Amino acid sequence: MNQIKENMPQNLGVEFAEYLSRKLNKKFECQEIRRIFGGASRETYRVRLIEKNKRDSVNVIYRRSQKNSLIETKQETEYLAYSLFQGTGVPVPKLISFEGSSQSLGAPFLVMEELEGEAASPFDSDVYKPFEEEIGKQFWTILGKIASLEVPKNRLTKSFKNPSNDTTWKNELDYWVGVIRNDSLGIEPILEAAIRWLYRCPPKQAEKICLVHGDYRNGNFLVKKNKITGILDWEMAHLGDPLEDLAWALSPIWCWELLSRPAYLISREKGLAIWKKESGLRIDETSLNWWELFACVKGLAIWISAGNEFISSRNTDPVNLFSAWIPGDIHKEVILDKMEALIYL
Repeated sequence: MNQIKENMPQNLGVEFAEYLSRKLNKKFECQEIRRIFGGASRETYRVRLIEKNKRDSVNVIYRRSQKNSLIETKQETEYLAYSLFQGTGVPVPKLISFEGSSQSLGAPFLVMEELEGEAASPFDSDVYKPFEEEIGKQFWTILGKIASLEVPKNRLTKSFKNPSNDTTWKNELDYWVGVIRNDSLGIEPILEAAIRWLYRCPPKQAEKICLVHGDYRNGNFLVKKNKITGILDWEMAHLGDPLEDLAWALSPIWCWELLSRPAYLISREKGLAIWKKESGLRIDETSLNWWELFACVKGLAIWISAGNEFISSRNTDPVNLFSAWIPGDIHKEVILDKMEALIYL
């Protein structure tokens, strides 16, 4: 093995190559294994393998559960979400292997093909130039396709909670309020006001229950020039109201420097029109307003959790400190703006 990068378990590359050799009945040697930083829920590695007999290079992505995960979900969640969209109009990596136990390599993991393209920072307002229009149309088209897919519930309900159309909002709100109660280091009056309003003024029941990505936004897809090549980071996937994904993608925090273009792509009006056409669903504005405020509460729950991880020294990755500081302040401002707008509706 020529190169192993720092901050990874010793001999991981060798053990991984041996595992995949057994799994695929081929003889692989690890040429390089490199940690991809940025996420706070999984350890992600780019692995270059050599098939010994053919000397062909094989590039894969190895996603491994970690002890101090910011978002506590089973590795199986991610695997089921990826498997559901194999061969559909939603671009996802081809799955190679999944292990739900720690027996093989010390932690649950999945292996998938490496796709072409790069993931960009969600806070870079210029990153998609000059292809904002083309990428924007794809961004909202793909989200509509996710919402349109009929979920084979008998396949998923063993691992996902199966909410009714009129309880999905409360299930999600209860969950994230629970995260806030467990991880908050103090009282946040602005956040508490938003939580009270959300419980007091619930949305209409979901038009349908679909697989919700849970973190569909700029930064969680791969792009090569003017083309989205892969939708990533499905670890927060669950069954729920498709308006949840829509509201999260629209959130001002993902376009803070250019609020007229969600995700720094196309206008809100264009994006919603594309989503409605692709999903075949209506958009109830009152319900979307609810889910947009919910997105702020969910966002703050994540940033609060990140801050708790950092200050307790369980996970001192600087991304956790940044998340608790800058995005946390932005989301409080967004809550104030949305609460003011809701009062005058």
